[in-house]
Amino acid sequence: MTLPVGSDQTRVLVTGASGRLGRTVAARFDQAGFDLLATDIVEADDVPYRFVGADLLDHGCALELLEDVDVLVHLGNHPGVGRTPPQLVFNENISMNENVFQGAAERGVGKIVFASTLQQIGSHVDRRTVHNEPPPPVFPIDETMAPQPSNVYALSKTVSEVMLRYYAERCGIDCIALRFPLLHYCEDRVRVSAGEEQPNDIIEGFTGLSYDDASELILAVASTDLPGYRVYAPAVAHRHRDLALDEFIAVHYPDLPATTQDLVDISTIVEETGWRPTPVQHWSDRS
Repeated sequence: MTLPVGSDQTRVLVTGASGRLGRTVAARFDQAGFDLLATDIVEADDVPYRFVGADLLDHGCALELLEDVDVLVHLGNHPGVGRTPPQLVFNENISMNENVFQGAAERGVGKIVFASTLQQIGSHVDRRTVHNEPPPPVFPIDETMAPQPSNVYALSKTVSEVMLRYYAERCGIDCIALRFPLLHYCEDRVRVSAGEEQPNDIIEGFTGLSYDDASELILAVASTDLPGYRVYAPAVAHRHRDLALDEFIAVHYPDLPATTQDLVDISTIVEETGWRPTPVQHWSDRS
């Protein structure tokens, strides 16, 4: 499904539109001139586009929102476990995702863009219940890596990707899962100093992505013909404060080939969508 950027004939539904990523994405689609409808259970104040408060746990409500929608950008999930009971996070994420995926199939939606997580490849271990940790991933990270969730939030995204593949292969919807890493505003606090690394940072390869870059990727995915089912891992290894990448690889990943230029391989994303992240050189200028 090829969608011309700025087409007022293309209707886009953005869920989770009151969150940090959701607000950035909704604003980007609105600026590009799409026929946008944004929704969230949390009300959004003072936005220039159409916004409807809705609870995606209500399948009837989800079905109504999807009437005449061409592209569903589904960001509306619990963003992690935190202090919320893990069972609730899993159950509600799965229920929301099934409601909107099935609703999209019933309403004839042409494309689904789904916010998944890089946590699927092994980070943020739930120490309360997980006794057998997955091994660190083989770098560089890319979209071919098999999920190895070690917390229930990541498990909910793993199961949801299986669901999404079903709707692509059985229902003919173009479906793209974006395994986002840590999303941020390029604040200095997300950077890690040499010698202060934590296991979770090591496993994720010190990766992150700015909200602006994430929203540009979602716009590119929505506007590009990407038939079938696809998974992308749009991460950038830029979080280390004062250790050059080649030194970082030599210290922490000595088995990687010396020719490795990055801890993340986004070549497939670039080739298929034309998207490239903005180089982060001066964090204070983008915070």
